[in-house]
Amino acid sequence: MAEDLIAEFFGRLADQGQVPTFAGESATIRFDIGDGEVEHWHVIVRKGNVTVSRQHKSADAVVRIKRPEVEAMVTGRLNAQTALLRGAVACEGSLAALMMFQRCLPGPPGSTGRVAPISSATVMSWRRP
Repeated sequence: MAEDLIAEFFGRLADQGQVPTFAGESATIRFDIGDGEVEHWHVIVRKGNVTVSRQHKSADAVVRIKRPEVEAMVTGRLNAQTALLRGAVACEGSLAALMMFQRCLPGPPGSTGRVAPISSATVMSWRRP
């Protein structure tokens, strides 16, 4: 049986429980993955605590994406924001929730560390001069 990178990623995320890069953050995100038959991953973040299910429930952000792109994101080969800008990802609802989620994704292969996280409140409070 082939390795399921997506299930492994979401399983590790759920096993962590408290995710340091989400400290103080709260959002719900549902990933609808696939073209024909769609698989669902529902992520709840409450003050940094994460739970993951396979339910098709409402969420602050609903992300529609094909399986190869998700596999690339969960292995650090594709940045979520870049995928959104290129049209490889469609997001309904809160873009801030998707940007928050990006902080738990691995960096590119060969990267040596993470940049300090920026809260969604900081991102959403930015105004042009």
